[in-house]
Amino acid sequence: MQIKGLLLDIDGVLVDAGRSVPRGPEALRALASEGVPYRLVSNSSQRSRRALAMRLQSMGYSVDTEEIFTPAVAAARFLVSKRASAYLAVRDEAKEDFQEVGVREDDRRPRYVVLGDMGEDVTYGRLNRILRFLLGGSQLIALGRTRIWRAPDGPALDVGPFVALFEEATGRQAIVFGKPEPKMFEEAAHSMRLKLGDVAMVGDDADVDVAAAKRAGAGLGVLVRTGKYRPGDEARYDPPPDEVHDSFPDFVDHFLSAVRSAAGSP
Repeated sequence: MQIKGLLLDIDGVLVDAGRSVPRGPEALRALASEGVPYRLVSNSSQRSRRALAMRLQSMGYSVDTEEIFTPAVAAARFLVSKRASAYLAVRDEAKEDFQEVGVREDDRRPRYVVLGDMGEDVTYGRLNRILRFLLGGSQLIALGRTRIWRAPDGPALDVGPFVALFEEATGRQAIVFGKPEPKMFEEAAHSMRLKLGDVAMVGDDADVDVAAAKRAGAGLGVLVRTGKYRPGDEARYDPPPDEVHDSFPDFVDHFLSAVRSAAGSP
């Protein structure tokens, strides 16, 4: 099977513990120089897509905003299509993706509650406010189901546990945008004018990144031993990864070597 494009996670793959992985920017440039299309598919709901691009650029990565896919972008498009108001339970810096497309914020009677990573803004009072919106008829939109992420000071809770909390409290399922939902992978592949079966997903989460992408139809699932990876993750989820590499740059070295061999290059 010939892989024609790549989907790359950000946190744990390009960035680890708040820093670019060693040789990461060079590896991404190598892909670009070989004409390999890629998209950065992240469940991060801490920052806007523009802010994510700027953060990566400050670390030496050459990326454009349009190359980044996040749950917030998908959720904002959904809300606009519904002409619906929303209470945005996200960090202030993550609101830009909603504001720039005209999502109407409502902190009294919102039709939807958008739940992302609230960081240090999580309080018992705010959680109860969200609960009361939901019990009053608002629908919950979750920006992913990722359980934990690798913060600079160690593992940290992501949005997934809070989604589970509200689903349990209300007895209603959230509308989920982001990994592991198949649509996230499909839309990212289609933006490169590729079928998902022609694309490899590279991630540090054997479940939400790799197994989910393979179940959605990705042609290859690649696990890297950085970020949230823990020994034994290779065999912990079904389906397992097709390839395991020590890091994103190690994968790129292997991938480009195979591409050049197939093309008959030295």
